[in-house]
Amino acid sequence: MVSVSDTAGGAEAHTVALGQGMRQRGHDVVLYGRCPGWDEQGLTRREIGLGPKWSRRTMATGLLRVPLERHRTQVIPESSIYYLQFKREQIALTAPLARRAPVVWTEHGRWLGGPTGRLLLAGYARAAEHVARVVCVSEAVAADLEPVVGRDKLVVVPNAIDTERYVDPPAAARASLRERLLPARFQDRRVAVLAARLHVGKRHERAIAAARASGSALLVVGDGPDRERLERLAGGSPDVHFTGYRQDVADLLAASDFYLYCGAETDGTPTCVLEAAACGLPIVAFRGDPGTELVQGCGGLLIDDPAELTAEKAGSLLELRGGGVAYVEQCHSRRNWLDAYERVFGECLA
Repeated sequence: MVSVSDTAGGAEAHTVALGQGMRQRGHDVVLYGRCPGWDEQGLTRREIGLGPKWSRRTMATGLLRVPLERHRTQVIPESSIYYLQFKREQIALTAPLARRAPVVWTEHGRWLGGPTGRLLLAGYARAAEHVARVVCVSEAVAADLEPVVGRDKLVVVPNAIDTERYVDPPAAARASLRERLLPARFQDRRVAVLAARLHVGKRHERAIAAARASGSALLVVGDGPDRERLERLAGGSPDVHFTGYRQDVADLLAASDFYLYCGAETDGTPTCVLEAAACGLPIVAFRGDPGTELVQGCGGLLIDDPAELTAEKAGSLLELRGGGVAYVEQCHSRRNWLDAYERVFGECLA
């Protein structure tokens, strides 16, 4: 794997889960670069001096670094498969690596719009000439890429979660989690939760407004560049509690009553929805957001505007608890997901 990121998010969690799962199945896995959570799992990693992940802020200097970074791939030893996940690695490093072994990409989200998206698309199309397979997390993501990559290279493998970690606990265990983890003022309240990286593109202010409209308390789990703005919008309300980054997300989900999902326009298959549903939570999502098709399987409610989530509707959600557990286990389990990746890698080697 060749990947550099210093921010914990869904793609990074995907990288760690894939590396860990492949190792448990007997494959040798080495990461060249950096990824939050990788070292904590005891996985093998080597630093090769790649610059920061490409973003609007780092793009200009990142493009200037491409010749140097291509040169640095020479220290990566021969491998059966090279796996790349972010645009910099895909666009800049695929061609030199593909001369030595098949290259596989994963695409997590819808294609970027605007000038940045158009600029990346040209380089992406050239790099795709050298890729063996592109794994897409949804059919919508695959549809975006088909005109550029060609359908023969695209494979859809929906995101998955660890269904042994994210579970709907018995009532007594859930009551204990609520007492231990929730603020005292939330103990006898209906509690909504969101657990995600706090980024302005996800428009999490809608979750705050929806919780208020329904008279529910809101637990905001996670951190990110939009936290300060969201805290200002909450205005110090005792009904909204920001936890910051937490490692006990599964327990916090299980202690809550329903999940409020807000997605950015580039999201693919949101793992936060799968995790919440596996913990028994009904999902409230906004029409037009990517990934809202999951609500049909996970159980919940689609709304157009936060004000639609009345106290009566929020109360009726509690009757849907546990409705998505079987769906997640059947369609988004880690076991099936790893099986699919092994098939993809095997096809590339055949």
